[in-house]
Amino acid sequence: MFDLADILETALRGAAAGISFLLVLALLIAQGDGARVRRLGALFTFSNGVYVLISGEAARDLVTPVLVPISVIAIYGTVFFWWFAAALFDDNFRWRWWRFAPAVIIPFLHIGHIWAPPGAVETLLWYSHVGLNSVMFLDALRLALANASDDLVNPRRRFRFALAVTVGVFGLIIASAETIERNYLLPDTLRMVHAAAIFVLTLVFAVWLLRPRMALFAAPAPDPETSWAAQAQKALPGDRPAYERLMALMEEGVYRQEGLTVAALAEKVGVPEHQLRKLINGALGFRNFSSFLNARRIEDAKAELSNRDNARKQIIQIALDLGYGSIAPFNRAFKQATGQTPTEYRKAALGNG
Repeated sequence: MFDLADILETALRGAAAGISFLLVLALLIAQGDGARVRRLGALFTFSNGVYVLISGEAARDLVTPVLVPISVIAIYGTVFFWWFAAALFDDNFRWRWWRFAPAVIIPFLHIGHIWAPPGAVETLLWYSHVGLNSVMFLDALRLALANASDDLVNPRRRFRFALAVTVGVFGLIIASAETIERNYLLPDTLRMVHAAAIFVLTLVFAVWLLRPRMALFAAPAPDPETSWAAQAQKALPGDRPAYERLMALMEEGVYRQEGLTVAALAEKVGVPEHQLRKLINGALGFRNFSSFLNARRIEDAKAELSNRDNARKQIIQIALDLGYGSIAPFNRAFKQATGQTPTEYRKAALGNG
């Protein structure tokens, strides 16, 4: 027989799950660019809704006949969240084999600790599962914060910090509740706090994503067929003087300055930082500052690597001259832009001789 605490907890979890499932529908039917990010967001949100339903004792009793199959969906929530964060925050996101490794490992850990008899093996499997989830949460947090200052999409930049706070709070609540529940029966007060926190966080997450924020998912790209000067037509009339000053500085080679930041460039242009972010993103289509600088740096690199007068010049020296602090980021940026390493490009341009 359910008491009042059970009813309130189930109501909160049901409301949170309902919001999650409505958000799934909204993400799937939304139009515009960024379909992959929206699909991954829908996967995570659906899994989160299922987890919310089965993580409460009273709610779990209601779905006992289908608990096993739907729990499989729930255990993938952290994996889906990790994929979603990577696709959203990393403009160079690519599927790699190691992205799928946790999806293969987690079912074995989950089923193993359920079937294993109480003891050292069961404990090891359980804590391994919690540890793997924690690693993915921390990596999502790293993705959200690592390049936040480089992000030129203002809605996405704000979402990075919102997500960082949400992940921190949500992860702490989940880890604490599951650890306590493993060893003790959760008191009614803590169960209510757990359910209420999940409801509030789910509601905030849904409100953020359902607002008109297509820039959060859209992936505009610079038009390679149009010169940067011609792109000025996309700038608002009030922004064109700033755009012209920006282009003048770029022609002078300001992009070769090592450690150049959006704030430093905004000061040189003479506009607030947020205005420069919006200008570069809106007029030129760049979603992060590094890509904006690399567009010019890589063109200069290709010219230098193709010049026979520079045939004996070390590639690391070219990288340093272009503003890179070391050879590694230059190699990554060059290969991403051309499909070749600088050495391969030079050999193809100059011949093996």
